[in-house]
Amino acid sequence: MPDQSGDSFGSVEDVLAYLSAIETTVENEVEKIADSLDAVTDRISASLRSAIGDSFWFHLSKPTPPPPSPAVLAQQTGYLGASRDWIARHRAITAAVVCFLGTGAFLIWRQRRANRAKRRAKRAKNGQRTEIVILAGPPSAPLTRSLSLDLERRGFIVYIPVNSLWEERLIQAESKTDIHPLHLDITSPSSVSSTIRKFNSLLDPSSPPKYPLSLSSFIVLPQIPSPPQPRPIADLPADSWSDCLTTHLLSPFTLLQAFLPLISSYKASILFLGPNNTPALSPPQHGLENVVAGAMDRYISTLRKEISSTSGGVSIVQFRLGAFNDASDREAFKMAIALRPDNNVTSHDNLPQNTTDSRNTHGTPLRQLHLEVFDAIVGKRKGTVYVGRGSRTYDYLGKVMPDGLVGWMLGLKSPKADVQGDEKGDERADGGGSPGWEKVDQISEEESA
Repeated sequence: MPDQSGDSFGSVEDVLAYLSAIETTVENEVEKIADSLDAVTDRISASLRSAIGDSFWFHLSKPTPPPPSPAVLAQQTGYLGASRDWIARHRAITAAVVCFLGTGAFLIWRQRRANRAKRRAKRAKNGQRTEIVILAGPPSAPLTRSLSLDLERRGFIVYIPVNSLWEERLIQAESKTDIHPLHLDITSPSSVSSTIRKFNSLLDPSSPPKYPLSLSSFIVLPQIPSPPQPRPIADLPADSWSDCLTTHLLSPFTLLQAFLPLISSYKASILFLGPNNTPALSPPQHGLENVVAGAMDRYISTLRKEISSTSGGVSIVQFRLGAFNDASDREAFKMAIALRPDNNVTSHDNLPQNTTDSRNTHGTPLRQLHLEVFDAIVGKRKGTVYVGRGSRTYDYLGKVMPDGLVGWMLGLKSPKADVQGDEKGDERADGGGSPGWEKVDQISEEESA
């Protein structure tokens, strides 16, 4: 401390030292006072907590704690929980399955929506029919009858080539004003030329009726021969080959050749409808069927290339037909029985192979074929179209299966086998059946009984 006996401090340093000592003293005293206050506050708080905790009213106002929850036992998860766990563990597989099912559902929905859409031919402003379809098939065949009735119902004028009075009666028996027979004798070139000129004059807009007519499509229903039992090529006589080639190949080729200029001028479509189940397998002992089906395929392929290079706008669609099921087949059989001439049945009058007997065969409804044919006429179908049960499957199996396996699956036997065994093998091979007049006679006997 500086000397205070005098009137003033000795120096400035002494003054600063004195002030620092005072500050230190004040800080120490304040800390002591704060510590004392904290100790007093702690003692008071402890006394209050002890007094309140010992009072009875505090326990009455305190809420009762909830009881402890019981231990949750492990339970077995159900189907829903197990499915959820599996999906969580296999996300990639789940996404693939969902995409597959979603795409399939969309395609089915689109197909059903397209089938429900109305399909009608174009008409004139006054409501008259203007589109003509030529249906070159046997009038006695149920498929020809079914297609003609469906096309007429959708607004087409249908012409069916005939060469006999009996076939004309079959068409007239339908009592449809827009289904007409077209007399055409392919054995007489002059008759063919005369018929084509008359038909061309019908399409002339200057001739009555005044509304314009147009040729929309030429539909060929080639017959595929189906013998009552399989026979090897060595046992086929020469007249069988001659009749087969003349009836099943020469007839449709001549008809199409006669109408080709007219088809090219109107840019009409050409449709070939033929069975595919048996010809696709090319089984042994079915030489006639295999030759006709193979020749028809090569003819279509050649015609498609020639027309694409010379006549643009003419589409050629080939239908490979499987098995069908329709109740109108039996009605067609009855009509053929009633109208056929007695003792005048030839191989040309046999029913084609693409007909099925609805009593024994379960196949695709003929409505599906009707829709596909209409879409092909209006240009919505191109190339090759598979319709009917087994058409695409048999076509694929015929390409990958060995020939020996095909014969074994069809149950074919040697030519020396009994007739009953051969007939059973033929039934298995034919799948959809091709009933001839023997089948018609059987149905007639059942009806009379």
